[in-house]
Order: sequence, then structure tokens, then C-alpha cells
Amino acid sequence: MAEFPEILKLYSLDCRSTAVEPLASAGGLSGARFWRLVAPRGTLVLRCWPIEHPSPNGLRFIHAVLRHAAGRGMTILPVPIATVSGATFVRHAGHLWELTPWLPGTADYEKSTRVEKLRAALRALAEFHRAAADFPATPPLVSSRGPAPAITHRLARLRELQSGGIESLTRTITDNTWPDLAPRVRKFAAELPRAVPLAIARLAPLADVPLPLQVCIRDVWHDHVLFDGDTVTGLVDFGAMQIDTPATDVARLLGSLVGDDANGWREGLAAYSAARPLTEQESLAVFALDAAGTILAGSNWIRWIYVDGRQFENPPQIVGRLERLLERVRFVSRW
Repeated sequence: MAEFPEILKLYSLDCRSTAVEPLASAGGLSGARFWRLVAPRGTLVLRCWPIEHPSPNGLRFIHAVLRHAAGRGMTILPVPIATVSGATFVRHAGHLWELTPWLPGTADYEKSTRVEKLRAALRALAEFHRAAADFPATPPLVSSRGPAPAITHRLARLRELQSGGIESLTRTITDNTWPDLAPRVRKFAAELPRAVPLAIARLAPLADVPLPLQVCIRDVWHDHVLFDGDTVTGLVDFGAMQIDTPATDVARLLGSLVGDDANGWREGLAAYSAARPLTEQESLAVFALDAAGTILAGSNWIRWIYVDGRQFENPPQIVGRLERLLERVRFVSRW
């Protein structure tokens, strides 16, 4: 790859690769590309961010948070390696590039669903929240408590769906695009008239409730938690990081790991709360955000595929996600 010499020459000699393995998207859907490098420093990962996201300032923020949390004892984060000039990323060919250590482990919770792994994942998330809690926000927060952006945003999106959005999305579904997907997507859309009002009823009372606000990952889910046995060895992919309520991370991670399994929710919340106690209002927000997130995730897929015409590397993976979202939105509809 022609970019390697131009990028790696900006790093110290121990980062110069002796072997390169292209990983393409590494199973992700963000548009990022990855390469695994063997170098004197060890095994490294070179990441090319998509042009659209994040901005240079956004990536500086992400990197600053990771360094801050690592300084608080978090050893399972892909902390960026600095160039010889001290920068934590490189601008090249219209993209932002970063170099990080390779984190060991595999995102294999679904293949070996043990309660010990579930507890470990939620403890790791709570430990990240604790480590990042005193990161100085820019611009500074007026208060460390306030209405949660995730709740405000999701409530607005749900109300858009309720006000004609469901019908608009349903009309875009055609059999010409992914014929095997269309029946599943139509079934998902058919659940929305029942599920959306129920999700709004849970979320709306929390819209003005002051909740703890701090740095949150906002896209922490099954594929972003690495394990070796029952031990978490890595948390990866922080491209969505922003100031929000930690409840949105708890909802995202637990929903992706245990779906609608009540016992799994109890175990996961107990493990998280043992490291970072949740207030009663945060606990209510976790459940409300999970339901809203399920609805909006499926709606986003419909929009991306049938409105935006986006293409994805692994169609069976997308079909699997829609099947799981269909199961979960049916659960919401039965509240």
C-alpha cells in the first residue's frame, strides 16, 4: 500500500512495519479501513478513518479521552501512538490516520455466553465511565447534571416517526433491493405503530430530568468488547464518543449482549452498579433508551438501504442484524 511509507515515516523507527496484513473493514460498518502491522514495537493497528467522520477536532477529543482514561488505570484501550512531532493522528490523502497497539482477544460473547463474561463486560464499561468522569469537557459543562442529549435526540426521532415517518419509511421498501431482506424489513416496520408510542411513553418523562453527564462511548456493543476467556482484554471503536448520560452506554451494551433476557439484564446491571452505582433515574433511562435505540436502529437500516442506497461488504451480517432487531421490536410492542 502506497500510503504506508508516507504515514509510518512520521513515527519513530520502532513503528516501521516488517509485515502488513490488510483487514479491510475488520467486520465493521463505519467505513474505516484497518491494517495489522508487525513492527519492532510490537503488533500495531493502522486505521484510516472515513472522510466524513470524525473531524480533526473530534479525533483530538477522542484521543485525549483515551489518554486520560489510560492515565486513570484503564489498560484495555487502544491509546494512540504519537508521531515524532507529538501528534496523535496523521492527515494524508484526504483521510485521518491513527496508529495504536493491537489489543488481544476476540469479540466472542455470542459464541460463549457465560454470565462471567457478561459481568466482566459491564464492569469494564463502569470502569471506563469512572476513569473518564473527570475529563474536562470542551466547552466546559455548565453543570455535571442536566437533560441527556441521547434522550432529547431519540425522543425527537421517535416523534418524527409517529408523525408520518413510519409511513414514509414503509413506502421506500422494495423487493428489488435485497429481495430476501424485504419481508423482514416490512415485518419490522409493521411493529412500529405499536412500538413507537410505547417507547415515547417511557422516554418522555425523562426528557427534562437532570442526569449525570460525562464522556460516553455511545457505540459500545457486542463487537467492540474483546475477550480472552472470561476476561475483557479490549474496548475498541470510539468514533461516536460525546458528552452524554452513561445510561446510553449501559443500554447499548446490555441490549446487544442479552437482548430481552431479563436475567441477563439483572446480572449486567448488578455488575455495572457494583463498580459505578446507578441512580433510580439512570436505571429508568437505561430501559427507555434501549427500547428507543432498538426502534431507531431498525429505522436507520431501512433508511440507509432503501433511501440512501448504501452498500455493505457483508449482506448476511446485515440480514442477521435486522432479524435480531425484529425480535426485539416485537418485545417492545408487547409492553
